[in-house]
Amino acid sequence: MERKDCSGMETKGSVYRLGMQMMPRVWFNARIDFSATLLFSIFNVVLNQFFMPFAIREGATNLQVGLLSAAPAVGLLFSPIWAAWIEKTGNPKPFVIVPNVIGRLLIIFPALFAYPSVYVATALVFQILMGIQAPAYASLVARMYPADVRGRLMGYVRVASGALMIPLAYVVGSWADASGPSGPLVTASIFGVASIFLFNSLRLPKQAMSLPAGTRARFSLPDQWALVSGNRKLAVFLAATTFSGFGNMLSNPLYQIIQVQVLELSNVQIGFARVSYYAGLLLTYLIAGRLIDRIDIKHVLLCGISAYAVVPMLYGLWGSYSAVIAGNGIQGIGEAIWDIGILAFVSRLAPGREAAVFGVHLMLFGVRGTLGPLLGAGLSDSVSLTMLLVIASVCGWIGTALFLLGNRKALIERSASS
Repeated sequence: MERKDCSGMETKGSVYRLGMQMMPRVWFNARIDFSATLLFSIFNVVLNQFFMPFAIREGATNLQVGLLSAAPAVGLLFSPIWAAWIEKTGNPKPFVIVPNVIGRLLIIFPALFAYPSVYVATALVFQILMGIQAPAYASLVARMYPADVRGRLMGYVRVASGALMIPLAYVVGSWADASGPSGPLVTASIFGVASIFLFNSLRLPKQAMSLPAGTRARFSLPDQWALVSGNRKLAVFLAATTFSGFGNMLSNPLYQIIQVQVLELSNVQIGFARVSYYAGLLLTYLIAGRLIDRIDIKHVLLCGISAYAVVPMLYGLWGSYSAVIAGNGIQGIGEAIWDIGILAFVSRLAPGREAAVFGVHLMLFGVRGTLGPLLGAGLSDSVSLTMLLVIASVCGWIGTALFLLGNRKALIERSASS
């Protein structure tokens, strides 16, 4: 029987895998996470890389493109409410599994009814469901993996997925060019549902999540924001990601418009651009996952925040296919860091309150992610794309400066001591 030391860490019966010492339960979870993520890869490629180009080719207007870009943020506006419910139940797993099963089944609808309005409606409902699972996933990861190996395991799992998505991006692009989007959409839905059923077999600690003494698990904006006002590091982080993230979301629909309408790229050419994206994603997961466990995570986050300033600058000042390729690679770097870096950062800042803190972060993402794409797409008919992209880049650099200045003393001290 496994025992625990005075700090609560499991110590007996550990195994040595991937250069890390871990409990058998943790290694089992890593293998399940790995397998489920590989199955999920085809869904990821189709939804995140081709869903919007498919809609544009079906006749989506710039406003509809803006709605598609804003969809991931709409559901996150309500994340603090879901976070409070998740904390109250003490079991984040159902909040991850159920919305994902329903959401991944919905992707069949655009395959059956190929209208821009169906794409938009599907994306909005899907992302509202993802707004439920997002704060739950932050708590689930904290229970799946202990902090000392979390960054590396998340990185390794995503490296494997990124390696698979590189050829998949080309295959899906070629398949869609040859026979249309229906086949890729249906296949993505099937593999997506299979992956979440596999993910459901994770083994988690039996104890429920515990809240700090005197904390009630209920939704309260004052309580949510008290977490921010009482934690300077968190406040700096939220301010920086709000500016940088707004710039990224403002420019996101413009990237698709430039690729499809201005440069008139084929699905295969878009696929090659996504290969660059996945190459950046893969390498960053591999490198950042190791760095997160070994150095001050603020250095890693700084690179991710600044990446969202560089990409719109490339599109805005150059706007060629070469800029698309380079921009996709840097976008992959930024998104990999925002993915595992923010999860690890939140877990360290507020252990036991991951869902609540992540809920605040996601609510802010919901605000900027809703306004940004709608402004970007809405203004694209009256303001030059170059001007909008430069504005987006400036927002990104403001966020980078805020994070750098807000953590300047800590970063210097950490660098000097290392």
